[in-house]
Amino acid sequence: MLTPSNNICIFLLSLLLTCILLVGTACSSTGTTTLSVSTSTPAPTSTSHMPAAHVVYAQPNFTTSTLYPTGQNTLKNAGAITSDMHGGFYVADYGNNRVLHFPSAGNNRVGPQADRVYGQPDYTSNAVGHGAIELNYPHGVAVDLTGGLFVADTFNNRVLHYPQGSTTPDRVYGQPTYVSKESNGVSPITLAHPEGLVVDGTGLYVADSNNNRVLHYASNSTTADFVYGQGTPGNSPSNLATNSSGAGVYGLNVPRDVAVDRTGLYVCDSGNHRVTHYNIGNPLADRVYGQLGFAPTLIQANQGNAHPTATTLNNPTGIALDQRGGLYIADRRNNRILYYAAIMQTTPNDPPATGIYGQSSYTTKDASTTAKTFNGPGGVSIDTNGNVFVLDIFNQRVLTFTELG
Repeated sequence: MLTPSNNICIFLLSLLLTCILLVGTACSSTGTTTLSVSTSTPAPTSTSHMPAAHVVYAQPNFTTSTLYPTGQNTLKNAGAITSDMHGGFYVADYGNNRVLHFPSAGNNRVGPQADRVYGQPDYTSNAVGHGAIELNYPHGVAVDLTGGLFVADTFNNRVLHYPQGSTTPDRVYGQPTYVSKESNGVSPITLAHPEGLVVDGTGLYVADSNNNRVLHYASNSTTADFVYGQGTPGNSPSNLATNSSGAGVYGLNVPRDVAVDRTGLYVCDSGNHRVTHYNIGNPLADRVYGQLGFAPTLIQANQGNAHPTATTLNNPTGIALDQRGGLYIADRRNNRILYYAAIMQTTPNDPPATGIYGQSSYTTKDASTTAKTFNGPGGVSIDTNGNVFVLDIFNQRVLTFTELG
């Protein structure tokens, strides 16, 4: 006869045997137990690629987009931006016919007002002019290796160089004098609506937008010695005298910005909805972003799709490179900045972006005014401290982010 204590012992023994059987079924062939808790890292959501800006310039907060009267802390449909490599930046304030310099914001969320103006006698003037100290809708800025400033004075069909600390130019490209402004034919000494600029150890590159070409000028020379976008060879007098629009590996269609690093030259080929890469001194493009390939029939905004993807572009107008070789593209009509990690610069044509600012996914293109979104991002620049400056054109502001990668 079983006593209550015997019953308890039998119950506990049965329970123990059941547990042993359950553990046995969870063992792998090597005899280790497979746990039900996963140790893998969850896939990142799209919001992990939508960082928030930590500084706003030219607006009092991150949700205001007011078009203010011309002043020391205002912008009007600004066209281009470049870092000064000291925490601040220069911006081509297109609609106010001037260039402004803004100093570093330090630890502040709202950036300081401008501390220098080019092209106007004061911070409240915005008149068009074509003299030595005037500007006419400038749309490009770049800092040289000595701290001097280049300005693409777009509607005066010229580029001006200003020595460090001076608001009076000491050199003019594209015009014979400081008071002429016409686009006089196509040659190594003329320009037609120049926009993007970049400088390296060899000299100056200019996106000569309406001439569908990029020109290279040796340091301190105002005569171009090489052309991209007008066929091969790039240094022939005949190719330096043509301005046909095109696509493929030879052509460009309204190039609007340029960037350069040790791998070569990047051109924002805006009218072809793409960015092209060239080895320095070779006028034939060897890599393309935003299009499936170089065939002219492939040239469409967002590759003909109704919505963007991680591999498409729509009217890109700005490009920049970080210290690690990462590429940033201001994909203006898609209201986003795309980031391509350095490793993507060695992949085949049309690589996918690896990061995004301004959108919660690669397939949206909404415009709004927050710390995470844009309305027509037209320019981007990165400094050596990892600050990403984005010119948010129609929100009349500049936002500062931390670089990706």
